[in-house]
Amino acid sequence: MVDFFQNHVIIHNITHMEVKQMAYVISDQCISCGACEADCPVSAISQGDDRYVIDPATCIDCGACEATCPVGAPHAE
Repeated sequence: MVDFFQNHVIIHNITHMEVKQMAYVISDQCISCGACEADCPVSAISQGDDRYVIDPATCIDCGACEATCPVGAPHAE
């Protein structure tokens, strides 16, 4: 049920709301230069076994990694 009252919307009976954040991922094009890790404002990127990886729980979807990567490895999931 939705009520409209003086330019405000009141939504009743919401029991659960889930917000899914889109995180970036790093493809196998990664050359492990580390440029993305240095530019990540929330330190969501770390060195993995064969390439850098992005922690989806920490990533804020800002795109800094994509902008700095010389080979275009990071991309929105």
